[in-house]
Amino acid sequence: MKTILQTSPVAHAQLKSNAKWNVVNGVNTAVEFASAEVERARKKVLGVTDVSCLSRYGVKGAKASQWLAERGIAIPANPNSWAVSDQNTLVMRLGGSEFLVEDQFGGAACAKLAAETTRVPNVYKVPRADAAFILSGSEVLNLLSELCSLDLREKSLSADEVIMTQLAGISATVLRQTINGEQVYRVWCDGTYGAYLWEVMLEIAVELGGGAVGLACYQT
Repeated sequence: MKTILQTSPVAHAQLKSNAKWNVVNGVNTAVEFASAEVERARKKVLGVTDVSCLSRYGVKGAKASQWLAERGIAIPANPNSWAVSDQNTLVMRLGGSEFLVEDQFGGAACAKLAAETTRVPNVYKVPRADAAFILSGSEVLNLLSELCSLDLREKSLSADEVIMTQLAGISATVLRQTINGEQVYRVWCDGTYGAYLWEVMLEIAVELGGGAVGLACYQT
């Protein structure tokens, strides 16, 4: 059987770049935009990385939390909060009974969850088609302040909080996360807006001295 290769929902906006592409989790993804030295410098100032290729799994229902817990997935205690499971999986509680699970680099829980959801009473799979980003660097709050009316500084956005807001006029989910010892902001939006949001964020990043950072910067 022929395998159908997926493409990142952000790819359309990246085709004019000189990016190096690779298939990650079955998704054709931009893994390098410049030399490692240049990308490391961009990360420190304001890096924008497309991580839409990370595997995700959505589930909701009255028994969704119980069902996930039985499979070893960490359950955030409160609505609109997040946690990291021992399976290297980020778990967001989007309201009382809806969850978005995302495998981090090296995680492998989502495929297993998807295979086990069939016909479970009060547990309903939620199809996901997100564009997802990592924003890094000293200027990241300046970028977010241009796109969002909410205060996203540490004193306003607690370490385990998930917020649903508007970025550049579209609905987005935002949280703060530490990756490889570095504090970053994570952003998810509907995949159909992924190219648009990429272009908007990248334009601001370049103005502030940063730029595009490939996925490879986070894989090592």
